[in-house]
Amino acid sequence: MTEQPQIRITAEPQVIPTNCLFRIERPVYVGTLYVSDATWAAEWAPLAAHLLTEVDNLKGVRFSDAEVMITMASVPEDWRIVARTAGAAIRNFLQEGGEPIKEGALDALQGHDLMRHKAQMIIDSDLNPNLASHGGWVEIQASADQDLFITMGGGCQGCGSAAMTMKQGVEVALRNGVPEINAIHDATDHDAGVNPYM
Repeated sequence: MTEQPQIRITAEPQVIPTNCLFRIERPVYVGTLYVSDATWAAEWAPLAAHLLTEVDNLKGVRFSDAEVMITMASVPEDWRIVARTAGAAIRNFLQEGGEPIKEGALDALQGHDLMRHKAQMIIDSDLNPNLASHGGWVEIQASADQDLFITMGGGCQGCGSAAMTMKQGVEVALRNGVPEINAIHDATDHDAGVNPYM
């Protein structure tokens, strides 16, 4: 019996220092789903439940196609240790053939994770298709109860109109569609933009 090749995973620290993004060589979940409720995860999101058990101080997990982003409750002293632990947990779960997210999970979402998912649907269906014409996009990097931390990328990162886009476009669309959202924070590192639209 031949041994299965190891799944390749890379880790990338994010602009919000409590976050780390893992890129996996194959899709994990079609769409985007954030999970922070360990009890819910135990029933509906086995990979999230596994990570919440294996990674100390883990606050939540975002799945998006072939990406898994973890959010810690506080900034780790050494991200390398945390990234190795999380990466190994993801790899082991997938190598063993585990089902990351169960069928029907979206319909069972509740609480703050449901609020974040509603905001994500507006980003996916309304905001990002419009921003794509300028080579830009927005994404939810983190959430804290009813607060969202949004980052802008591509042509939006460093664009002279970014503040206006955030206030008059992103915030308005999200507040109209998901009124339970409290504060919306722009967590973008605009100085790092390499190809701003304006």
